[in-house]
Amino acid sequence: MVKKFLPFLIFICFNVSSFAGPCDEYKRNIDVNLSRAEYGVKIMASDRDLWPVGGFTNVVPFYQLKPEIGYMFNGKYYCVFLNYVDAIVGFHDFEIVIDKKYEPGSCEYNAVLEHEKHHMSDAEHAFDLVFDDVADALKNAANEIEPIYVENVDDVPYKVEEIQNKIIQNKKIKSLVDKFQEQIARDAEHLDGTPDENLKKCEQDKLDAAFEKYYKQKGEKK
Repeated sequence: MVKKFLPFLIFICFNVSSFAGPCDEYKRNIDVNLSRAEYGVKIMASDRDLWPVGGFTNVVPFYQLKPEIGYMFNGKYYCVFLNYVDAIVGFHDFEIVIDKKYEPGSCEYNAVLEHEKHHMSDAEHAFDLVFDDVADALKNAANEIEPIYVENVDDVPYKVEEIQNKIIQNKKIKSLVDKFQEQIARDAEHLDGTPDENLKKCEQDKLDAAFEKYYKQKGEKK
């Protein structure tokens, strides 16, 4: 079972430029530096009984932008423009939660762990499918942004926000994020809809062992 969240974290850096001239001089080819986030896996016991699922995985993707916005004042007006964008996409640490009644190292524990790792692999695969498209969409979104002419200094912060929103609210990027979430949901539904044969085998092995013990105590053979 997968729990999905998609928080968005936005960071803004300001850079004061000393250029002069009309705002269209600040239209340039914007570099977008997109990297994959580093993440790990946390395995923990639940604080409640998770029967019949045995466990779940918290999948928490995130999308982080660090646009550097420049602004110039020539004595009469301001130009506000995008310098470049650093972006990180990926996941926070995966959290695999396993039913507290299963002892670490037991057959049931290992069966649930293996099942939840499939959820993690599916999420990574879904991410790989959209990564290049996200990079292209970010590049296109950044290069569609025009420098903004501003007369009133009090309007400069609002124009900075306007530029960042043009990237954040880009329809193509949003559609890719939606595609990513939908793929995770489909994979999770398919996986959770399939009986976990390993967990069922654990229960059967325990039952077989119980009968073996019974027959030995009775001095009989199966």
